[in-house]
Amino acid sequence: MPATSAADHPLAGAWVALWANEPGRLAFALRLTLVCCATTLISQWFEIPEPALTVYLVLFLNQPERMRSILLAVVMLAFISVLIALLLPLTGFLIDRPFWRVLAMVLLSFGLVFLGSASRLKPFAATMALITAYVLALLGGLPGGELATRGLLYAWLFVAVPAGVSLLADLVLAPAPRDQLGALLARALVAGADLLGRPDAACRQRFERAQQQAVLGTAPLLKLARTEATLPPADADAFRTGAAATMQILAAIDLLDRHPEPSKHDEIAAALVPTLRAMAAILATGRYPVAIDPPCWPEGMPSDLALVLATLSEALAQFTTAPPPPPAPVAHKGGFFVPDAFSNPVHVQHALKVTLAAMTGYFLYALWDWSGIHTAMITCYIVGLGTAAETIQKLSLRITGCLVGAALGYATIVFVLPSVTSIAGLLAVVGIGLFLACWVVAGDARISYAGLQMAFAFLLCTLQGSGPGFDLTIARDRVIGVLLGTALSYLVFTRLWPVSVTRRIDPALTRLIAVVQQSAAIGVSARQALAAQAMAMTVELGRWLDLTAFEPRPLRPARASVEARRGLLRRIERLHAPLLLGDAGAPAEVDAIAQAAAAFECGPPPPAGA
Repeated sequence: MPATSAADHPLAGAWVALWANEPGRLAFALRLTLVCCATTLISQWFEIPEPALTVYLVLFLNQPERMRSILLAVVMLAFISVLIALLLPLTGFLIDRPFWRVLAMVLLSFGLVFLGSASRLKPFAATMALITAYVLALLGGLPGGELATRGLLYAWLFVAVPAGVSLLADLVLAPAPRDQLGALLARALVAGADLLGRPDAACRQRFERAQQQAVLGTAPLLKLARTEATLPPADADAFRTGAAATMQILAAIDLLDRHPEPSKHDEIAAALVPTLRAMAAILATGRYPVAIDPPCWPEGMPSDLALVLATLSEALAQFTTAPPPPPAPVAHKGGFFVPDAFSNPVHVQHALKVTLAAMTGYFLYALWDWSGIHTAMITCYIVGLGTAAETIQKLSLRITGCLVGAALGYATIVFVLPSVTSIAGLLAVVGIGLFLACWVVAGDARISYAGLQMAFAFLLCTLQGSGPGFDLTIARDRVIGVLLGTALSYLVFTRLWPVSVTRRIDPALTRLIAVVQQSAAIGVSARQALAAQAMAMTVELGRWLDLTAFEPRPLRPARASVEARRGLLRRIERLHAPLLLGDAGAPAEVDAIAQAAAAFECGPPPPAGA
């Protein structure tokens, strides 16, 4: 295309949007950088072995939400304490018996990865398996029982230091879930006001993203706020009602923007935009609007627009009315294991694949007596995911981040570290390099993992022990280890029991259509939960369709097949707003979508736990 129009290309716009400063991104990146620098200071002061890995754990223990970060830090601290307590009595037995030590590594690795695939430990299991295997691997390099005991205590510090610093920083600096909930609803209302006031492609894109974030993020933030006990029951009911009203407001704005007759658009915007901005200003400060003047709608509206405006008035009034009683809790919430934990062989196969790749990396660097590439084993635990497409996508991000981080680390070693003469200078260097990586980590999920690997490679190069590192050989070996682990994971996950993401698409599409049909058959007042569920399923299905591009060639579906399902998904997306507002024509479109999906031979949906 001509160079003058390249900036207008949708892919170029999407790439730029990935690096934009979204709300909360800068604060999260700065908090991550601060915790990393504090962990670096403590690890250098007490000369903790492997300071790079100690600092790297910070990026796994911190989340944008305060409550999730605190839970992660507490769980990891409890886990490493229990693990060290169990290993201390076995140290004398395992240190001089390589067979039993390796067997313990294999069994513990398999068990923890299995729990990560088949239980509620999924957010923690990969990191737990990594720490366990690495601690046991360290025992093989220690000559005596006393040194092994000290090594285990250092391993406890290896996790306790980043967990403790993260816990303190989260309590002081991280935003409360209540504040994030108010900010989330405020951003959604502002995006709706912007779309009404300036209906262009950029505002439409921001609106759709804000609507998606509001639908997917409201329920988790409400749950976290209740867990943290910072949201009283009365306020929780008010925010729950306000979130439901916000969904109706956004759905109505969506229909107004898509209406083919724009003659009344400016008059509607003039009546509604000031109200939405005033509500957003109140929500952004952590408060809640309790008195909203109804807008004065223009006269002479067509019947379809009059219905939308009536819904808008009802939703605005819902903000200030007494909230209805919360829905009855679900009788069965599930146990610790997923329903098919012991019947679906995929969980066992996943645990075997991760363990095989990791132990192959361990055997290679042990047989070659090349301990510098021990990062090969660590990489396998971080990269392994449920499907081949997800694994390959993560491998691509990992290689990209590794090369960028390694280049930044090498440049730091050669040009910057020789002039560093104090711990303050080292912290400044680490802080600047890590802020670049943390900015990527705090961004969109499509690139955040590249930031994790960028930080890992940079830390491996610059933090080689107590004090600045100048050995280019160590940096080279660690980067080679990362690339070796990446290659091992690719070979194992694409050759041994490869799991295709395409197997999930048609059953998920069938389930989504069933939810949409159900929402079209019930009353408007009962559609809130189903609408949120349908939108969440739509987002997940779109992600799986995008992942098909990363499938290995034998598993990759035809382009026409993917585009046909993507077109059907777009039709379902356009139905969310009409269904939520009770559009009389929506059920007919739902039936047409179901007939089109029947041509795909999707079959009945699998069980809920599959």
